Amino acid sequence: MTQTQFLLLLIAIIPFINCLIIKLCAESPKLVDISSKLLPILFLANLIGLYGNLNRDNSYLVIAEATRGVALGFDVDVLALGCLFLLTFFWIIFVFYSQRFFQISGAKNATNIKSFFAIIIAFLNLIIISKNLLSVLFFYNCLIILCHFFATKFLYKKQNSFTHFFTFLLYLESILLFLAIVATYKFTGKIDFVAEGIISDSLNDVQYSIILTLYLGGLFMAIFIPSYLLYRNLINLDPIIIYILFFLAYGLSTLYIFIKILAFTFGFKSFALMGENFLQIIEWILLVNILATSIFLLFSKGLKSSFFYLFFQQFLFALFSIFIFAIYDKSAVCLALFSFLLSITLIFLTTSNFILYLSKSEHKWLGGLFYNLKITSVLFIFAIFNLIGLAPGIGAVEKFYLIKILFQKELIVPGIIFGINFISLLLFAWKVIYPLFLDDPKSDPEISAEEIKSAGEIAKAIDFDSALILSALIVAVTIFLGLILFPLLTNLI
Repeated sequence: MTQTQFLLLLIAIIPFINCLIIKLCAESPKLVDISSKLLPILFLANLIGLYGNLNRDNSYLVIAEATRGVALGFDVDVLALGCLFLLTFFWIIFVFYSQRFFQISGAKNATNIKSFFAIIIAFLNLIIISKNLLSVLFFYNCLIILCHFFATKFLYKKQNSFTHFFTFLLYLESILLFLAIVATYKFTGKIDFVAEGIISDSLNDVQYSIILTLYLGGLFMAIFIPSYLLYRNLINLDPIIIYILFFLAYGLSTLYIFIKILAFTFGFKSFALMGENFLQIIEWILLVNILATSIFLLFSKGLKSSFFYLFFQQFLFALFSIFIFAIYDKSAVCLALFSFLLSITLIFLTTSNFILYLSKSEHKWLGGLFYNLKITSVLFIFAIFNLIGLAPGIGAVEKFYLIKILFQKELIVPGIIFGINFISLLLFAWKVIYPLFLDDPKSDPEISAEEIKSAGEIAKAIDFDSALILSALIVAVTIFLGLILFPLLTNLI
């Protein structure tokens, strides 16, 4: 076993060690907290070591092999390495934030949420380092099964006709993804990822369309069929649950797999030739979905429901951006992914701070919230405007590249999609930001001096907490650095 293979094996194992410690040492919360903080740092150290050894020796590791060319194994390329660093970033941020959040909130289900988060990180890691399509399918199905148990634990408390619909769609997606991989192997005889793409240019239009349709259905069926609009009982979920289940388990995994398939199964060159015609169909599907999520977002009530619909709207827009960049400017594909992930993470952190404050304080409305949580409010406003593309951050770079392509190629329907997203986010920004400055609670005669003092102490405990606010600040700085370092991101592929 080479040094690179050994480091790759350690990277695959460390997240599962974290899962075991959380499970076996549940009665020793201090040990769990310490290990939960140390293991992602150890993971990062091994990741840096892997980066230093990349391309020096064999960077792939076969776990099991059925026949030649059909194996279960791990491998790391530049795209996977970049996403591993990003995953580690989210892992560290969430662990340091959530431990303090659960301590203040006194959540009774904190242990279960930590356990599910740890194992989701473990399987996301395996998906990212998967050597081929078979490995991706296997670990993605493991993630789907895990999501089912997560949803059963936290979402299916109230039975209704749509209780298991989302889970059914996830299983249907895995079947379509399996058929897509079978078709790829049938047409090419290969399933291992290849730098220029494993799908030959000799495929005819029908074969290409079949494979692309199966891959899209296998990853995004639950989104193209807007099942999330049916989950009226889910919109008031805590942002932490939404972040873990939808953002990490579904959003991050499917978008990464899609980019991986575009780069190493189709090849960007081949996809650019065929995808432009296919875009005429997919753009209408995305237009309908983004319009629907925008309407629900604007009419949503409360921070929790707003975060729920905002995630799905921006997930669809990220998918739209990836499509456009993959066809017209492949260097910006990772830019769209990173912009989406960082922006939603910062909104999640600041929204959770707001909700934590509102749950602990007598102040139960958004009006005047800025006067109590100034740092959190500023970061929240920065995150929203970064999504729009008006803040100095990575979101502005992404929107600049998109606008450039839309004007140069004279794309009408994609331009409408961009416009709907831009206008709806502006209206949403006005809806959620304006109340923050509307009233100063101190000027309300119905609020007693004791309530004002109590609210101020709670706000200070949140806004100046090293774990709660530094986590959000680090993400905000990373978003800003994306404005400066975007050339490095665009050169990932």
